[in-house]
Amino acid sequence: MYKEISKQLDAIGYSYDQDELSKCIIRAHQKTVIQAMLVEAKKRNLDVYSDQTKTILAAISAEKNITVDRAVNTLVDYINSDLNGREIYRDKLFSAALRISEEFHMVIIQNGEGINRVA
Repeated sequence: MYKEISKQLDAIGYSYDQDELSKCIIRAHQKTVIQAMLVEAKKRNLDVYSDQTKTILAAISAEKNITVDRAVNTLVDYINSDLNGREIYRDKLFSAALRISEEFHMVIIQNGEGINRVA
C-alpha cells in the first residue's frame, strides 16, 4: 500500500515526508484492524469498555504486519479460551507488544545487546 501511494504522490509531483507517510499508512491499517476487532468483540458480547479488553485489542493490533483476518481470528481464539487460556493469551500478547516498544529497545541497548540483536 505504501508503494502505491508514494508512486501516486510522485506522479502528481506532491512532496511528502516518507517516514511520516509510512507512519500514517501503518496507523490507518491499525485503525482498520481495531475496528474489525471491535465489531467482532461486540458481536460476541465481550465488554469492550473494560481496560483489559482494550489492552488485548491494542496488543493484537500492535503485531507487525497483522492482517484483519488474523487479528479477528486471534481475538476469537482469545474469547473462546477458558480463563487459564485467556491468561496465557494475555501474557503472550502483552509480551509481544512490549518487545516492539521503544522502552524495550532502550533496555536492549543499555544492556549492551543492541549491536548483536536485530529488531
